[in-house]
Amino acid sequence: MLVAVVDRSGRGGTRKVKAAFEEVTEKYAAHGLALRLPVTAEIARMAIMGASKSTSDRHTLFVSARAVESDLLDGLIAHEMGHMLRTEAGHPSHNSEVFGALQHEVKIPRAAEGAFGQAFNHIQDVYADDLSFLVFATDGSDRAYEFFAAWVDGNTSAGGTNRWQNIGLATSNGFAIGNLLRHKLIASNDKLWDLARSFDQKSGFSLVDDLAAFYANLPSDPAPAAFVGEVKRLAQLMSRAAAT
Repeated sequence: MLVAVVDRSGRGGTRKVKAAFEEVTEKYAAHGLALRLPVTAEIARMAIMGASKSTSDRHTLFVSARAVESDLLDGLIAHEMGHMLRTEAGHPSHNSEVFGALQHEVKIPRAAEGAFGQAFNHIQDVYADDLSFLVFATDGSDRAYEFFAAWVDGNTSAGGTNRWQNIGLATSNGFAIGNLLRHKLIASNDKLWDLARSFDQKSGFSLVDDLAAFYANLPSDPAPAAFVGEVKRLAQLMSRAAAT
C-alpha cells in the first residue's frame, strides 16, 4: 500500500507516481502478488533512475525526477516493487542471513570490491525482474530491450581506467544481455553481442558470453546454500578474467 508520495526535487510529479504505482500494483495483483508492508515514495534529484530501501516495517521507493518525466516510470516502479516483494518473501537474493554467509564464503581481492558489489546487485536485479517482467514486458513494446541496449551502448562507449573497472562494465553488459536472454527478448545474432564482445576484446579478456549465460540461467528459487554457490561461481568468473 502506498501511504505517501513526497516531492523533494521541486519538479512535481506526485500524482503521476501515485497513478503509476497503483497501476503496477493492480497488475501484480493479477498474478497473485501483493506487498504486505506500507510504501513511501520520494521524488528526488539523483543520477540513477531510482532505488528502494526496505526495513522490517516499511519500504521506501526513490524515484528520480528524470524517471517521472520518462516513459519508463511504470517499469522502474515494477522493478523496485520486485525487490520489495523478494525482500518480504525472504528470497535468498534479498535475505540478510544469506548476506552474512556470503561474507564468509565468497573471497575477492580488495581491488575487486566495487566491480563485484555491482555484479551482486545485478543478481538481485535478475530476481526482481523475474517479477517485474510479468507486468512490464508484456505490452508488446520494445521498452525493456531499448533500456538494456542503451545500458550496453553506454558501458562500451565509456570504458574504465583499470582492469577491474572494465570487468565491472563487462559484468553489467553480461547482466543486461543475460536478463534479455532470460526473458527471450534478444536473438543470438543481435548487435549487442558484438558490442559487448568487442569491449571485452579491447579490454583483454573474454567474459560477456559466460556472464550472460550465468545471469540468464540463475535458478528461480534456489535454497540458500545453492544461492551462495552461484555467487561464488560469479566471483570465480570475474577473478579468472582479471588473471588472464
